[in-house]
Amino acid sequence: MIRFHFLLTLLLLIANISLGQSFKVTCSERERKNADSKYPDLIKTCFIKNYKFVQTFSTDNVGRYVNSEEEVYVYLDKKYIKTNNSKVFNKKQDTLILIINNKIQQGFKKNKSDSTVNECLRGFDSIPIYKMNDLEISFQNDEIQFGIDWGLRYACGPVNGVTVSFKLSEIEKYLR
Repeated sequence: MIRFHFLLTLLLLIANISLGQSFKVTCSERERKNADSKYPDLIKTCFIKNYKFVQTFSTDNVGRYVNSEEEVYVYLDKKYIKTNNSKVFNKKQDTLILIINNKIQQGFKKNKSDSTVNECLRGFDSIPIYKMNDLEISFQNDEIQFGIDWGLRYACGPVNGVTVSFKLSEIEKYLR
């Protein structure tokens, strides 16, 4: 009888753990030699559900990682096929993109009103409404980050866009 209760308790514990962690992201990083630079590129690959996100970071002339390219793939027919951000999310993504755009607008207004950095945003009276495919998607720990880069000069790097973060559990309902 004790063995039965132990097994039942163990099964319930395992069920609760798996329900609490319905999905996760796993990421790895590696360096790749860059023939045009004495510094290597950094490649970060993250997997979530049946999607693979690859970010390739390149350096400036002193070794700082300043540029990145993002690609997203979906696993179909036993191979990864290149896709785009909007294919990762379901029909509810319209709600998610509204939330993201609202937070981007808030970040823009905050930077625009900050006298220590507003010079960087001179000429930017407003910013557009972004679509999912306009955004850079990255992952950090148990968060997903949606970012936009405005292409400002290097000295304005700290305000060169806005990144909006969510816990993975918050965006699960928007994923395919």
